[in-house]
Amino acid sequence: MAPQRGVYFLANDGFLDYATAFLNSFRRFNPDLPLCLIPFADDTGALRALQSSHGFSVLDDREVLHACDTVGAAIRGTPRGHFRKLAMWEGPFEEFAYFDSDTVVLHSADFVFDLLADYGFLTAHGNDPTTRRFVWNDSIETTGRLTEEQFGFAGATGFVASRKECLPLADVVRRLPEVRDLLPHMCPGLNDQPMLNYLMVTSGYRYASLSALADAGAEGLAVEWWGGDPVGAVEDGRVVSPDGHPPLFVHWSGTLKQAAAPLVNRALWETYRAGAAPGSPAAAGTDAVTGAAADNASPTGSGAGAVTCTFEDGTTQGWSCRVGSARVTVSDACAHSGTHSLLCSSRTEPWEGPRLALPAPPTPGAAYAFRLWARLAPGEAPADLKLTMERHHTGGTCYDTVVPDTRVAADHWTELGGTYTLTHEATRLVVYAESLHGTVPFHLDDFTMTVSGPAPASAGHTSPYGLTSETDGELIGTVLLNAAAYRDGQRDGGGGKRPLRVLEWGSGRSTLAFPQLLADAGVPCHWTSLEHHRGHLDTELPPLLAARPGVSVRYMDGEPATGHDEAAGTDGVPYTPGTDGVRIDVVCWDRGPLHPHFGVSHYADRAADLDDYVAYPMTAAGAAEAPGPYDVILINGRKRRRCLLTALRLLGERTAVLLHDAGRPYYHCALEAYPAGRFLGDALWIGGKDQDLLTDLAFSPAPTPRSCP
Repeated sequence: MAPQRGVYFLANDGFLDYATAFLNSFRRFNPDLPLCLIPFADDTGALRALQSSHGFSVLDDREVLHACDTVGAAIRGTPRGHFRKLAMWEGPFEEFAYFDSDTVVLHSADFVFDLLADYGFLTAHGNDPTTRRFVWNDSIETTGRLTEEQFGFAGATGFVASRKECLPLADVVRRLPEVRDLLPHMCPGLNDQPMLNYLMVTSGYRYASLSALADAGAEGLAVEWWGGDPVGAVEDGRVVSPDGHPPLFVHWSGTLKQAAAPLVNRALWETYRAGAAPGSPAAAGTDAVTGAAADNASPTGSGAGAVTCTFEDGTTQGWSCRVGSARVTVSDACAHSGTHSLLCSSRTEPWEGPRLALPAPPTPGAAYAFRLWARLAPGEAPADLKLTMERHHTGGTCYDTVVPDTRVAADHWTELGGTYTLTHEATRLVVYAESLHGTVPFHLDDFTMTVSGPAPASAGHTSPYGLTSETDGELIGTVLLNAAAYRDGQRDGGGGKRPLRVLEWGSGRSTLAFPQLLADAGVPCHWTSLEHHRGHLDTELPPLLAARPGVSVRYMDGEPATGHDEAAGTDGVPYTPGTDGVRIDVVCWDRGPLHPHFGVSHYADRAADLDDYVAYPMTAAGAAEAPGPYDVILINGRKRRRCLLTALRLLGERTAVLLHDAGRPYYHCALEAYPAGRFLGDALWIGGKDQDLLTDLAFSPAPTPRSCP
């Protein structure tokens, strides 16, 4: 008797847009292959509405899912839905494949089951030294626990094919102590992927990756295509492979967590997000996302673009979980008016919260007015909530504050009100509620939004901080001045007040604007700026740098340095500032512009060697494992995820790390490695060792100017 075969996918209503695109694409190329949903979290009502039209079952074994959550808590400190993919070894299929739901499937998966006759585990991608860092830290080589072949496999677990007997959940639980021993050697922030790699390569079963089999000569083998690489022309939902290896699926890994749509190759994704598989809800006159009739779960309108949500009809009226495992439901436990309110619970991160996509197409200049009421769940201590606008545009996603942090309690309702004027291009707007710290459950009620305008945009606005907005530039300035206040009283080797030490990846106008702000405040400063693209540096900055005292420029590709030529940033280097107490050292490589997401002409940019640029601060600091000498680290250039991890190794007790364009979801895996951190401003994130210190640095009034010693 043939083994029962099928495919699993992992999703909840927070991933609904991606899951819809996955389902439509999967059923186009695999109309008869059994398919099963593993709930990422409990909020799967909208997904379940697609069951009959897209032909999938749901793995609802609560005991199995709870065991997966227990494993996640043992590895990550709190249950994470990612670990529920372990349930596939306990599910109905004897042989199976698993796809992440941030994919579109473009090929029959039948061939995968033929390969399982020879292998216990298959991943789509593996045996690639350039991506090993997404599984293992370099220190794994020193443990002696794995062979070079084993840790070199480093399979990406967004796709896994296996057999039921290869990894029973009981074996996973039994081997947890082994996994926990290796946590210091696993890539932080990648959830299940490092653990699964260890369990696969030490299972005793054969393992391989589709990419390695293709490289070894398997002609025509379908493989994974990464969603960040250009796929070329899309015709009728298909792409053409130039090298004979067609895409099994396109995977937007890293963009699922925050973005509601991929940032690259969006046309391909939207083909399947909008397209209806045979018999789907869209074909039946219902909403292709929710599977419900349009007026059954929608906010009510009262004029062009106006929205009112009272939740009195017992539905969420279009609100859903923005991301993660949080649940968004209607509750009758309390209400601001009537008998129902919206409840957001089961949150594991501060930014998880309820979201509402605004119905009207965004028009630059439009002015939005919001009003809603909030209350914490009974028994919760007071906490700060805020309202944020998620603005999608052709270059990515930005996050704008609508209502700033507002203290909300459990014993009364608090009004949150604010206005938002759209002054930039946008393709989609989503408003959502989140908290400053913690994961308290909370209620929302009586939401209203009105739209007027378009109001006049701030034409000709130019930030003095380059690509950093004026709001974020002012926040960075506040952090710098407050960091200088913390530094007061510390002494350098010469016995005087030491300068504020700042490291910057990515040179530009900020390289001059922020040191000038410090000089104006009388703060001595040693600013080290690293730039990978000499063409940018030589075009943008030379006249400005030449006009400033205390500046050196150091080219790292065979050309002698100009100005001061000593290693920057260590205690043993003499501090040689300009007359205003500020010294700027610029270190520059010649690696080209590197725009990896700008199309076919930049296809190779992802593979550019920027190791020296990323690792330079470790050499400059003089001791790779010692706490870094920097007070503030600003990350605003290429390779930001790797720079974040390098900055983590440089953290002192009071070091603040600032990431620009922090709304880009593919950076977030690195953020999770930090002991403390939070989003702030338009597109900033601040991280370090102590949450209270970060709050003080970002929000305490900046000190008054002092005289430069």
